[in-house]
Amino acid sequence: MQHIYYKDADGKEISVEVTDEVAQAYHESRRKEWRGNAKERYHTVSLDAVTDAGHEFEDESASIDVLTREEDDATRQALLRKLKEAVAHLTPLQRATLHKLYVLHMSQREIAIEEGVTEATVSERITNLHNRLKKFLKKV
Repeated sequence: MQHIYYKDADGKEISVEVTDEVAQAYHESRRKEWRGNAKERYHTVSLDAVTDAGHEFEDESASIDVLTREEDDATRQALLRKLKEAVAHLTPLQRATLHKLYVLHMSQREIAIEEGVTEATVSERITNLHNRLKKFLKKV
């Protein structure tokens, strides 16, 4: 048996006695959370730090991008319509894989485990669906 220590919402430290297995799972969970937070901190830059370093942000009202935004939006909408049409030409399995990969942000390994297939199978399926999308989009 081991003790797990944590703080409640009021900052009061609480001790709970748990089995070794539960303690191990708890500590592993905390390590994963800490690693995730560390990665997030590493890949995050404060905008205050950027401006403190002497970099200025462009005034959006003076930008040429404002003048072309409507045109860009129309182009983007046309591209999205073409992409939706291309995705409609995929097989149901390819559409499901596309959804898992880009909407649910699952890795190839996670998809393979969920579907009970090898990573190579998932990788080949992704290559095929990308090729099919490219082929359709070149025609359009």
